[in-house]
Amino acid sequence: MTASGETQNAEPSDSFRVSLSADFCEADGSLAFPDIGLSLFDQNPSVTYSFLSEYLPEYPPAQLANCDVLISLKPRVTAQSLVGVDRLCAIGRCGVGYDNVDLNACTEHGIAVYITPTAVVRPVAESILLLILALSHRLMDKDRLVRQGRWAESTQPLGREPRDRVVGTVGLGNIACEAIRLLRALDVRSFLAFDPFATEARAAELGVKLVTLDELLAQSDYVLVNCPLTPETRGLIGPEQFSKMKPDAVLINTARGPIVNESALINALQQGRIAGAALDVFEKEPLSPDSPLASMNNVILTSHSIAWTEELFRDMGRMDCEGALAVYRGEAPQHVVNPKVLDHPKFLEKLARRRALATSQESR
Repeated sequence: MTASGETQNAEPSDSFRVSLSADFCEADGSLAFPDIGLSLFDQNPSVTYSFLSEYLPEYPPAQLANCDVLISLKPRVTAQSLVGVDRLCAIGRCGVGYDNVDLNACTEHGIAVYITPTAVVRPVAESILLLILALSHRLMDKDRLVRQGRWAESTQPLGREPRDRVVGTVGLGNIACEAIRLLRALDVRSFLAFDPFATEARAAELGVKLVTLDELLAQSDYVLVNCPLTPETRGLIGPEQFSKMKPDAVLINTARGPIVNESALINALQQGRIAGAALDVFEKEPLSPDSPLASMNNVILTSHSIAWTEELFRDMGRMDCEGALAVYRGEAPQHVVNPKVLDHPKFLEKLARRRALATSQESR
């Protein structure tokens, strides 16, 4: 397995080409993950795939010009990325977030963007549970003190249990629902949710009370950020919101960094307005080593990868590869997040061309 940009299997002249971003590979070109579904491609000789040879934070047009589907991990797709790109039919994003893709530009170019929502639910929900317990039991404090030879001192920080406490989630999507299901085993007293799009019936089914954001912040011992990054949610939790939280409450963000005003969070932690935080995402990534967050003992920091497991990449990879194979057959992939593209003439023309080629290949 290499990341040279050369195809991994023989390429017929009318082959269907799938490119994968370079960050699926290690520096030596080997695949960084045990299984991302590539065996699905190997079963079809008319489908070829390759890994881009260079990782760039933003795709240049040259990397996208000669493929039918792009399967992407971290790089951004901007309007500039798509200048002169006519062949590309779909972009498969690993995960549920797509804030690094310009959806309007993709739609204008007839490019469907699809995601892998069901693949991320369990690993992210487990990560939320992990972070809640790590903060509650002062895991990082105790680990640090033991490593420093301060054994007796390490027994002094008392934790607290989620039992009989209130958990509030900003967003009540699939991940939040799974996290609530897992947290029930800890005998949480009650669950609150702020989500303008959630229905009372859905909340009642989950045993969750829908409240305003202010009510959630004022009542919750654990505030979980589980909403997508949109213009409406950018900076949703800022100075005013932190002022409403309990001083012994903690914030856990596994969604997107810019939903939380990072300066306001730092101030709230420094001033003791809240007790702690666990962050897998940040306003700017990677987090600067000079960030005040890096020196805070009541903060857990992970590199936007707390949910990265073998199972996550297996399931995301298979969903992305299945979406690519749908395009190969001339069908729209599932979980498209720019649905207007499904009626766009450019997209329909590309699908029709792929459908004709697939039919021709099958009849040989």
